[in-house]
Amino acid sequence: MTTDTIQIRRMTLPDIPYMAQLASTTYFNTPLSQFLSPYRHTYPEDFTRYFGHRIRARLFNPRCIGFVAVSVSNPAIPVAYAQFIRLGNDEAARRLIAAQSSIWKTLCRWCMTAWVWVENVLRPDRSVDADAVGRFEKSAEADDLRFWGSDEMKRLYGERWHAQSVVVSADWRRRGIGRRLMEEVLRRGQEDGVVVGLEASEDGEKLYRSLGFELRGRFSLLLGGETEGGIMMWRPKEGLKC
Repeated sequence: MTTDTIQIRRMTLPDIPYMAQLASTTYFNTPLSQFLSPYRHTYPEDFTRYFGHRIRARLFNPRCIGFVAVSVSNPAIPVAYAQFIRLGNDEAARRLIAAQSSIWKTLCRWCMTAWVWVENVLRPDRSVDADAVGRFEKSAEADDLRFWGSDEMKRLYGERWHAQSVVVSADWRRRGIGRRLMEEVLRRGQEDGVVVGLEASEDGEKLYRSLGFELRGRFSLLLGGETEGGIMMWRPKEGLKC
């Protein structure tokens, strides 16, 4: 089977349950999941629900775009997906927000936010360790401030695309699908003349380096003996338009 059997299309609402399950399966035994969700074996539905909430919130955000990879023989079932967010307030960012904004999307976002809040109150995620989550959030905030959020970093890289999630099913890896999904955002970064940022796993770092990303620094919280992965960035090529 080659990548010719795969098509890339925009993400739709019916894709979300499949994507949540794909993310849950892919991340189930990673060092980060072992740290944050030590009870996921007991409460796998809670673990999967967490991914569904995140994916759905991004889908209704007018700054975000999402893509799925599907087999031509089964186009309804995603075998990979990626979600990206456009940060900043330049002309290209404003055009994207205007093009993706609608009353329907705004209402959906409000309803979804309220529904998630109620669901989390009535059915809190039992797979997580609250102390571990707090520790991770602190480290993530520190990394964000260091690499993206300070006044200096905002001035340099406030206008950027950022890869929020890139997930490929284990059965479909090593076929160039992750590369094809990333090309969707790299093309937009080149067109907008802005950098693309992301947080890479140990395995993901190899792919992103092959696409021209540079490592800006390691995570402040390393888990499971990981020595690779971290904050990475791609720069558009000067004088080139896609």
